[in-house]
Amino acid sequence: MLAIGLSLMVGRRLVPIIHVYESGNFDLLDAILSLLISGFLLLGVLGLKKLLFKADNNQLTLETLAQHDPLTNSLSRTEILYRISEEINRSRRNKHSFALLEMDIDHFKNVNDQFGHHVGDTILANLVRHSQEAVRSIDIVGRIGGEEFLILLPETAAEGAAQIAERLREHIANTANVTSASKPINITISIGVAIFNPKKNPTIERGILLNELVNQADLAMYQAKNEGRNRVAFWSLSTPSFK
Repeated sequence: MLAIGLSLMVGRRLVPIIHVYESGNFDLLDAILSLLISGFLLLGVLGLKKLLFKADNNQLTLETLAQHDPLTNSLSRTEILYRISEEINRSRRNKHSFALLEMDIDHFKNVNDQFGHHVGDTILANLVRHSQEAVRSIDIVGRIGGEEFLILLPETAAEGAAQIAERLREHIANTANVTSASKPINITISIGVAIFNPKKNPTIERGILLNELVNQADLAMYQAKNEGRNRVAFWSLSTPSFK
């Protein structure tokens, strides 16, 4: 609407110039003023368009930063939780299960203490990159804090989740991390797995289900740590509720 209005204003200033051409009645001052005003209006429209384009780009940049963890380039905590919440809705519609993994680096504090936090940051970034090598293209990795990550596995039941989680655990354990340290560093991860079954509790509010699912993956991950680390554990009704 603004562009239309400005175009009409430009057109209105051109009328005196057109009138001079058609009638032969020449008013030099009016013609010059009309031409100048038309030119300034045109420059204003172009400047406004550039400003709006820049504002759109800035908004896109802010949205991208909000959606991604700046260190690892995985999804941010807010964004991964949103994606899981959306997957709950989708799972309820298509009646297909999905899986949620929570992975945590074993003894990560030792890495920071021995090599420094700059090396630890590189390890975190490498973990995301190496994890994406081991999971499927449809799977989504998000950082929820420190060295803990959630991985959403759409359209995945227990058997498929077990295969992906074990492949991921093995890949991380066998991949050396090249950092600024004098030698490559190997790490291991503990993984907890929770399965969302859309046939259970179909009337429970989505936010409650999201919290329950994340908590289940978290408890399973701590079970894997308590059982010796560098392993995969599934949540079940018998999973201990303490960490």
